[in-house]
Amino acid sequence: MTVAKDNKVSEEVQTGPLLRTVTRLFTELQQRNFACCDVQSATQCVILTTLAREGDQKLTALTRSLNLDKAWLSRSTDELVEQGLLVKTPHPGDRRALLLRLTDAGHQAAQDLDAQLNAQSARVLARLPEADRDAAVRLLTSLSSALQAELNGEESCGC
Repeated sequence: MTVAKDNKVSEEVQTGPLLRTVTRLFTELQQRNFACCDVQSATQCVILTTLAREGDQKLTALTRSLNLDKAWLSRSTDELVEQGLLVKTPHPGDRRALLLRLTDAGHQAAQDLDAQLNAQSARVLARLPEADRDAAVRLLTSLSSALQAELNGEESCGC
């Protein structure tokens, strides 16, 4: 049963499923672009774009940041090393840790993928009525801030 207030469906009823649907659809579109990425897997595309955006990282930090299994991430990064897109070196401040750094070719692959993803976003926004596009960008900016605040908050997990 849907709860109505002032002839409007409750925000809780609409926003949860809507946000999950938008997230799922956006993720599916991104996965399709990753299929066009010149590397072998979506995981490798995420590694490339993360390192391009955030800079060199320890393997353990990237494992936590991407919420991936360490062995899976290690295999994926080994494949990127074989492709000449990534270099693994001992961390200068921690001999037990590996530092991941993109090569010039890795930076170029990440830039190419980023350009594909940006073009896709532009196509999606172009499907909105022209009058709604600026508002959509403003709302997405606010939503991004709200999501980050939720992640940083103490009550980020509802379980």
